[in-house]
Amino acid sequence: MSVRLLGAALVAACLAGVADTGMAADSEGRLGGIGSRVFVVERNSASLAVYDLIQRRVLGRIEGLGNLQHALMTFSRELDYGYVASRSGQLTRIDLQTLERAGEVQTSKSSIDIAISQDGRFVATAEYAPGGVTILDARTLDVVRRIPGQFERNGRTLPSRVTGIVDAPGNRFVCVLIEGAEIWIIDASGAEPVLERRIATPVQEPYDAMITPDGRYYVVGHLDSADVTVLDLDAPEPSPRIVSLREPGRTYDQNAPKKLPHLASWAVAQGSVFVPLVGEKRLAVLDRYTWTFKRSIELRGHPVYAVRAPGERYVWVTFSGEADDAFVQVIDVESLNVVHTFRVGARIYHVEFTPRGSHALITANADDKLYLVNARTYAVEDTEALRSPSGVFGPWRAFTIGL
Repeated sequence: MSVRLLGAALVAACLAGVADTGMAADSEGRLGGIGSRVFVVERNSASLAVYDLIQRRVLGRIEGLGNLQHALMTFSRELDYGYVASRSGQLTRIDLQTLERAGEVQTSKSSIDIAISQDGRFVATAEYAPGGVTILDARTLDVVRRIPGQFERNGRTLPSRVTGIVDAPGNRFVCVLIEGAEIWIIDASGAEPVLERRIATPVQEPYDAMITPDGRYYVVGHLDSADVTVLDLDAPEPSPRIVSLREPGRTYDQNAPKKLPHLASWAVAQGSVFVPLVGEKRLAVLDRYTWTFKRSIELRGHPVYAVRAPGERYVWVTFSGEADDAFVQVIDVESLNVVHTFRVGARIYHVEFTPRGSHALITANADDKLYLVNARTYAVEDTEALRSPSGVFGPWRAFTIGL
């Protein structure tokens, strides 16, 4: 075959692949791929919008995913599949190449969180109803193990909602029982996952949790408490520790905070942990290693999310309340000062940075918009109309602990 004919054949093959996936080259001839696709939850329409970072357009939608009011998405390490857990208990697998549904399982009546094991073999969901953890084979979607969320109290076996499930190093899952006030460590390194440890939390009603980016600490928030439980997963015998978020010498309402925002919204950057506090116009800053209080950072409004930018130099903070929910404030991690404030959209629900930190994707739920923001200049470089957008999930999450 001549060089010209060979080149023509290769071009035809590439174009055929593009046609198969519904993709098209942009004006400069660039083609998006799996790594450039971002999945945005459209919470009121049971769909994911697929946005391409290279082409800067919405490629289409994946429909029929159940109640997405608290939907999360995780990815296989091979980047062949994504997994979506809906509030209605439906787990859907998405083919990342064809952008089509590739199987679904009704794991429960109501699921709240999802995680994939370190080796990619298992997907686990935490569930409110009937309460427990369901673990599936990531390839077949067969249920491998159901662990009821049950605990013993006063000689009775009682049900509990389960939340805050994350993957941890060593092919483990960690989650928390709300009514049971227990942290569970599940060993998924063998042929069948087993419940390895049950650790009581010193404070009642844990309602959410997060794991630090290094996979070492599991942090649990409690309802009606300014204390959190911190568990060192590296310890031979993990023992819970209580950490107060109150600033020494500051006067507080006895009942505040009622409930911290989702703990996954805490930013861990360099030597600090940045904690949004309900009812207060500030972030609490904790020492990353000792978990002691360092200082407060005063803000323009009531913070909801604190998001670490790649490189750990900056943290972006979003807010609740109509007067503030269109704003983002940028914290310098080294000086612990606000260095920039800008406005984008209205009722910001999610901020997700691209892996190298050049851009941030921001959903503005009240505007029905997705914004692509230059992280250096803060300029809006693209705006897409979406349907009630909330969570933003990039495939790079496949390579991050706890996401």
